[in-house]
Amino acid sequence: MKISILGGGSWGTALAIHLAKKDHQVKIWEFFEEQAKEMQESRECKLLPGTKLAENIFVSSEMQEVIPDSELVLVVVPSDKVEVTMENAKEFLENKPIVICSKGFAEGLRFLSEAVNDKIDGDVYCLYGPSHAEEVCKGMFTGVVLAGKESEERQKIQEALSSADLKVDVSNDVIGVQVCSALKNVLAVFVGVLDGKGLGDNAKSFVITKGLAEIKSIGLKLGAYENTFDGLAGLGDVIATCTSKHSRNRYLGQEVGKGRKLDDVINEMKMVAEGVTAVKKAVGFKEKLGLELPLVQGLHDVLFDGKNVEEVLEKL
Repeated sequence: MKISILGGGSWGTALAIHLAKKDHQVKIWEFFEEQAKEMQESRECKLLPGTKLAENIFVSSEMQEVIPDSELVLVVVPSDKVEVTMENAKEFLENKPIVICSKGFAEGLRFLSEAVNDKIDGDVYCLYGPSHAEEVCKGMFTGVVLAGKESEERQKIQEALSSADLKVDVSNDVIGVQVCSALKNVLAVFVGVLDGKGLGDNAKSFVITKGLAEIKSIGLKLGAYENTFDGLAGLGDVIATCTSKHSRNRYLGQEVGKGRKLDDVINEMKMVAEGVTAVKKAVGFKEKLGLELPLVQGLHDVLFDGKNVEEVLEKL
């Protein structure tokens, strides 16, 4: 299959490496021209040290060189860049199926799937789950969820993505997997703050358990399936993101917990920590859905209002 990937960061590149092993013809669109040229010429991605891009991977900053002849398009840009990316790409997309791999919300607390559907005519799917790029690019065992309407097309996409080391479950719950994928990053930042403060495993277990309940309450109000939150896109991704050394969201929270300023940590990071954007938006669900979200609000207060995390925990 000819597959285009919009986004040449760590996750987009890891997916490209995985798909190239299956003999797909893969083209990556990278926004920054200099980075695209460097990847194409060096056959490496600096965000994934030690990995090589196979010959059946092509990288360019020009969409017309990447998208037109593809049969499948994966969207792997940061969540706040999804809408503008799709606007710029729509003339090349026709009725191609789109798989959203970006994690977060569009403007106005809209789902990314809604934002993409507004731009294109093809079917839209989501691919989420506990899948650190650093492990996928090395062929380490991973399981993810492909969500979208049940169809022959979804089956073909599942087969195109699946391998012995990447298991792909399927789900009809497009809403639930998006809620999980966006808000688990909020939990990871919170857990990182606790780690940075040295507040122990008991506190982290409390936050993960209560936080997942908050995520579930949001999802169910929005029409998600209850069992999604117990699956790979829910509990599975929460475990990986909140506990792994690879988690950029956990790292950011940890540095804030050590006393560093949020902006300083963000500016030094090479990759985007989606949890910061997600928590800004997630507090909007309190009013929109009429929910009490003490963990989401508490982290917002820690990051943006300078509140002490111990004070937040005391009030939970």
